Amino acid sequence: MRTLPFQDPLAVGDADGFYMECRLASDNEPERRVWKMTTRVESSRGEVLYQAPFSFQATGEDEWSRVKVPFESFRLVRGPRMIADAPPLNVTGGLFQVGMTMSKFAFGQNTTEIENFRPGFFELQLKSIGLYNDEAKNAMETLPSPQVLSKEEAMRKRSILLKILLPLSKLFFSEDR
Repeated sequence: MRTLPFQDPLAVGDADGFYMECRLASDNEPERRVWKMTTRVESSRGEVLYQAPFSFQATGEDEWSRVKVPFESFRLVRGPRMIADAPPLNVTGGLFQVGMTMSKFAFGQNTTEIENFRPGFFELQLKSIGLYNDEAKNAMETLPSPQVLSKEEAMRKRSILLKILLPLSKLFFSEDR
C-alpha cells in the first residue's frame, strides 16, 4: 500500500526517520514475512524508489509495537532487489510518497525467498505514522497530513513512456494472465 503522490514535497526537517505504531491483527507471526517501508524523493512515478526493512514484535490484542525506520537504512531498489552502489536516500528536497510492502523476499541484492514465509491473508493495523528525531526531547513530530494528487492528476504526471508501456504490460501481466 502507498499514498497517492504528494502535491508538494513533504519537508522532513531534522527528522532521523519514520516511526509507526502498528500490530499484526491476523496472526502472531510477523517474523514470517518481510516488512518494508518505501518512499520516493522525486515527483515522477519513475524507478527512483527507496526501501528499508523493518521488523516488529508480536503483541497482545490491545498492544501496539512502536517501530523506527531510520532514513539511513533506506536503499534504492528495483522490484525486490537492492541496487548496489546506489546513492543513499537524500531527504533534503522532501518526500513525494510513502508506502509499505509485505514480501516473501529478503531485503538484498538477490531475490532470496525467506524459508519460513507465511503465505495468505494478513491484517497489519496502523495506529500512527510520523517522523522522529533521536535528539529531540519529544522524539515524535506531528506534521499536517500532506495534500495528495488525485488519481487522475497522478496519471497525467506519468512520463510518456509509462503512459505507453503500462497499458501494454497489463495485456501480458494482468491477474487473469
